[in-house]
Amino acid sequence: MIGAAALRAFRTPNFALLWSAQMISGFGDKITVFALAFVTWELTRSALSTALAVAISTIPYALFGFFGGAIADALGHRRAMIVCDLLRMLLIGAIPAVLLLGLPLAVPYALVFVAALCTAVFNPARLAIVPDLVPADRLGASNAVVYASDRTVEIIGTLVAGVLVATLAAQAFYVDAFTFGLSALLLLRIVMDERPPRRLSLGGVMADTLDGLRIIRDHAVLRANTIFSLLAQLSLPIVNGLTPVLIFREYALGPEQYGAVEASIAAGAVVTGLAFPSVLGRAPKGPVIVAGFAMLGLVLIGIAASPGIAVTIPLFALVGVANVVFFVPNVTLSQEVTPPALRARVFASRTALLHLSWLPIVLVSGLLADRFTVQALLAVAGAATLAVAAVGSLFPSVRGAR
Repeated sequence: MIGAAALRAFRTPNFALLWSAQMISGFGDKITVFALAFVTWELTRSALSTALAVAISTIPYALFGFFGGAIADALGHRRAMIVCDLLRMLLIGAIPAVLLLGLPLAVPYALVFVAALCTAVFNPARLAIVPDLVPADRLGASNAVVYASDRTVEIIGTLVAGVLVATLAAQAFYVDAFTFGLSALLLLRIVMDERPPRRLSLGGVMADTLDGLRIIRDHAVLRANTIFSLLAQLSLPIVNGLTPVLIFREYALGPEQYGAVEASIAAGAVVTGLAFPSVLGRAPKGPVIVAGFAMLGLVLIGIAASPGIAVTIPLFALVGVANVVFFVPNVTLSQEVTPPALRARVFASRTALLHLSWLPIVLVSGLLADRFTVQALLAVAGAATLAVAAVGSLFPSVRGAR
């Protein structure tokens, strides 16, 4: 059942418009990945090229993430989102024509790459604008609704994208482009006071990016929360990267069971985000964040000890629950303690640091999985997360964040 606080979040017209826009553009993101991978496979029959097609939409966010927030702050958050949606509409909408002309695959890859750069600006702007659209007492609930909606898009968007690409092939890019155009129209209807845009320059973007990192460094609570969260989330790339190996190799099962596991994570997040937003919004943020990471550690240890898929699937649903418990107060805390003009660059810096910290973990865990069981690696990851949560609870700057 959807909580009353979740329903109240939609009574704010500006937030309802933002929510609608991000839901629609989220579907577009899924279509891009599926369609590019499908077209690449049809043209090349190369596993390497197809894997590159999937990665091309995510690599820019890790590389460009530090600067995306600075650009969003300079343009203004609503304005940046509209510009990004319109650019993505044009870039993605051009792909079918490029393919029809028989141009090299490097051209649609480049178009998707630039569209992903726009996403690196759009996402921190989306997080930064929420406090400007909702009353302060609804901020936590609104963040919970946004997070739950993102996970819903993961479930439904994947299914819809698969059907569209199977039916329309390369023409599915037009549907994708349409979603970005519709999102821009919804964002245009948001009524808010927005600062005039500042002139963009390479030096200015670099300086603004450094400002975001300085805010994190100089604010005691934000610095402690960032370090604590980075360390506690090092288990997530292990889970994300090795779950397929757990299902296919350790359990000797197929893609249906893997899909069920992925869906259970999203379902746990959706139910928690929609049913308990008022609890997540009112409770002291520091203890809730620590509890969320402790829960994640315990659940991973449970998955490592699971006797089979029937127990593993509900445990993965608890991974989704834990994600909401630590993610929503994390975002809300950052929104509350960061000056409005700096929010996007702070979110971008935190996200980029997270992605960069994950890259070596993905590589090392993949190498270790060839020598050890996935269960052993998950047990170590869970124990490490639980230990980080226990140590973090001893620091007032982590435990006492409100």
